Amino acid sequence: MEQPGAPLVLKNRRTTLERVEKFISAVYFTDCNLRGRLFGARCPVDSLSCFLTKERISYEDALKKDFQPAQVGQTFGPTWWTCWFKVQLSMPEKWCGQEVHLIWESDGEGLVWKDDMPVQGLTKEGEKNSYILTRHLKEGDPHSMTLYIEMACNGLFGAGEGGMIAPVDPNKTFTLQKAELAVYNRNVEELLLDFEILYDMARLLGEDNQRSYQALYVANQMVNLCDVYDPGTFAAVAKLASTFFSQKNGDSQHMIHAMGHCHIDSAWLWPYKETIRKCARSWVTAVQLMASNPDFTFTCSQAQQLEWVKTHYPGLYSQIKEYVKRGQFIPVGGTWVEMDGNLPSGESMVRQFLLGQHFFQEEFDKMCSEFWLPDTFGYSAQLPQLMNGCGIHRFLTQKLSWSLVNAFPHHTFHWSGIDGSKVLAHFPPQGIPME
Repeated sequence: MEQPGAPLVLKNRRTTLERVEKFISAVYFTDCNLRGRLFGARCPVDSLSCFLTKERISYEDALKKDFQPAQVGQTFGPTWWTCWFKVQLSMPEKWCGQEVHLIWESDGEGLVWKDDMPVQGLTKEGEKNSYILTRHLKEGDPHSMTLYIEMACNGLFGAGEGGMIAPVDPNKTFTLQKAELAVYNRNVEELLLDFEILYDMARLLGEDNQRSYQALYVANQMVNLCDVYDPGTFAAVAKLASTFFSQKNGDSQHMIHAMGHCHIDSAWLWPYKETIRKCARSWVTAVQLMASNPDFTFTCSQAQQLEWVKTHYPGLYSQIKEYVKRGQFIPVGGTWVEMDGNLPSGESMVRQFLLGQHFFQEEFDKMCSEFWLPDTFGYSAQLPQLMNGCGIHRFLTQKLSWSLVNAFPHHTFHWSGIDGSKVLAHFPPQGIPME
């Protein structure tokens, strides 16, 4: 650590970036870095049992099946089948006062069910590997419980053979790698978030950006000060980050508000029935975040997907409607699905808006004021006129950023249609082309 009054030592940028990266890495040096302290004491679950089914069945039907003993390391499949797990667990008395999680890592996508309700989506690819059993274990609380986990035998992006968009491998198997209880150190999580933001600022803003240098300098100071074996140092480390984040460029600068969103293709690399479950896994996770974070807001498009959840997960849908009223779960888009914007006729597009806006009005007592179409490969020049006719005056997309040939010159602008109709369009510039 640099001593007060010592001459300024200029650090090598790449070396310092790598130092910060390794300090929060989930792959390297987890025996002694901050990431390795995210979970504390651990213990196995009491028992684990399961059954396989070719069909996607309801939770109620799953409870009637015969569960057989299962174990960590076991493989399940093939592709598109479902494995239902029954997890019986007991939280140790000595963990009272602690936050306790169920750690669940598998190659398939999971949905946790508790007390007849879906409560959490799980996917290793999406870095959602744990479910919060309790944020503060109390002596009077139940220490034992039974959970059910519905594991789809497919990954976050389907089940391609050798690659994401390759043809489906019908004979894939999916392994359960972890099923255990652990104490969760939320103060470590909060520090990790600070480090990740600083690291990304330093890495992505560019070498010539002053804030990039400042972020890297602060992150390096935090590594110097942080003793992963002594949580007593965490408060001082967090204060360094807080001081940096509280700085602003001036009152004339923009205020940026972040909102959650998960884009779900209604039809892509999996069957429609899996899309339905993906909606449930994604949105129940968002709802859980809303319950613990009143400031968290989440945008959700596509009336068809909301209709699916209403039909197949009525309890979850009731929660969604409540959070819509609170202004946290925000329906957007105005159309039945995020349709192609290039090939369909004008009548097809009108029907998309007609059915979509009718659904939003009937279900949530308001229509959408923006057209949400991030993933289309084309934009018909008649769309501004159609949007205006359906009460929509704002437009969001981002697929243009995937072009390897032409760089679109604007981010926020007025898009004029064939008849002169205008909509305010926003084009986030950070799309990433797929290999």
